Amino acid sequence: MTEDAFCPRGICVSCTDAGINAYEFRILTKNSNKVWSNCVNGLNKAIDSGKPPNSLYTVMREDLSVLSVNNNFNGDSKSLLNHLINRVSKKKHMEVEKKPRAARSGPPCKCTDCGKLFNSPYYLTLHLKNSGQKEACALCGTMVFRGLEMKEHLQAAHGKEVHMCTDCPMLFTHDYELKQHTKRAHRAGALTCFDCGRTFPRNASFEVHAQMHAVRTCRACGAQFTNRACYREHRSNCEPGAKPDTKNVPRSRRSNIRDPATFICDYCGKTYLSRPQLKNHIVWIHMDIRPHQCQWCGKRFYTPTRLAEHSVVHTRERNFECDICGAKLVSKMAAVYHRRRHTGEKPYECQSCGEKFISSSRRSEHAKRRHGLGSKLQCMDCPATFVRIHELKKHIAKVHGTQNSDLSITARS
Repeated sequence: MTEDAFCPRGICVSCTDAGINAYEFRILTKNSNKVWSNCVNGLNKAIDSGKPPNSLYTVMREDLSVLSVNNNFNGDSKSLLNHLINRVSKKKHMEVEKKPRAARSGPPCKCTDCGKLFNSPYYLTLHLKNSGQKEACALCGTMVFRGLEMKEHLQAAHGKEVHMCTDCPMLFTHDYELKQHTKRAHRAGALTCFDCGRTFPRNASFEVHAQMHAVRTCRACGAQFTNRACYREHRSNCEPGAKPDTKNVPRSRRSNIRDPATFICDYCGKTYLSRPQLKNHIVWIHMDIRPHQCQWCGKRFYTPTRLAEHSVVHTRERNFECDICGAKLVSKMAAVYHRRRHTGEKPYECQSCGEKFISSSRRSEHAKRRHGLGSKLQCMDCPATFVRIHELKKHIAKVHGTQNSDLSITARS
C-alpha cells in the first residue's frame, strides 16, 4: 500500500477517490429527488384542479416545473408549439415593467389652423407634433403657442404649475426633469430644435426635421402653414385634384408627392420644389460663393461639374462624339445641341412669338433682343445695355477706353 501525503494515514488513494465519488453521487441523488418531487407534485395539483382529461402538459427543462395547456388541440402539434413558446416568453417578460400608456380619452377637439376634427387631445397633439408654433393642451385640447403661452394656460385653466426651459419651449412637471433636459439637449454640439425642443442623434435626422418647420404656401389660395400636417389637410380640401396619381409617377420621384410644397426665395421671389435647391440658389446666386477655381485662368464656379466643363476650354479635349456624323465635341451638352442640328429638334419655344430654339439660352437671348424681356447688362458709365457680357466688355474698351475686365456690371430689367 502506497501512502499519499494529502490523505490520512492508513487510507490508500483508491479508497479516497471512491469515497469522494460516493459523496458527490449522494448529493446529486438528493437534488434530483427534490426536483423530481417538484415535478410529480405539480402534475398531481394539475390533475386535481379538475381540468379536462385531454388537456396537455409540458415540463420545463430547467427546473422540471409543470406548464399546463387548457385548450384542446386535437393533435395539432404546430399550434401547441406556438402556444408553448408564447407561454414561456410571457413568463420570462412578466416581471418587465411596461411604460404607462398616454391617455387617449378626452373631449373632442378641432385644429384651428386646418379645421380637422379629432376624438381627443391626444390625437390633436400627434397632429401638431412637427409644428414649430402651436401645440394642444393634453387636458382640454385648446391650441395655444408653445412655451410661455402654454405655461400660462395650464396655470390659469387647470391650476397646474410647470417649469419652462429657457432655451426651447419644452415644459416639465418637476425641476429635476428640466435639469436633465438642459444637460442632455443643450450641451455643446447637441442637435436640438429650438422651435419645438426635439433632440436628434444624427445630423441627417436633424436636417430632415428642420424641413418640417418650413412655411408652406397653398398654390390655390395662398394660405400659409408652419405645420406640414395642416398643410396637407388644407390642400386636400382646397384643391382635391392637386395630388397626382402615384401609378403614373416614377418610383424615384414619389417621395415628394405626399408634400407638394414650394420654396420661395426671399431675395428674388424665385420658386423651387425642394429646400436643397433653394439653399443652393441662395448660396450660389445671392451670396456669390464659388469655391471651385480654374487652375489656368482663375475663374471660379459653383460646382466641380461646372469647373470640369470650363476646363475643356483650356485642354480642348473632345471626348463626346456625335452618333450621326462622328464629329467630336468638348462637352456633353455641346454634343446634344450639335445632334439637334441634324434632327431639327427645337424643344424651347418663345412664349411671345412662338419661335423655337435648340437651347434655353438662345431662347432667353432672343427674348432680350427681340421682345425686351428679362434682365440686361448695363454699362456703369452710360445708359447702354447689352445681352452678352463680351459685348459689354467690347463696348467699354471701344467707347470708354479701358481694358479692365473686372469692372462692376449691373443687371437691368
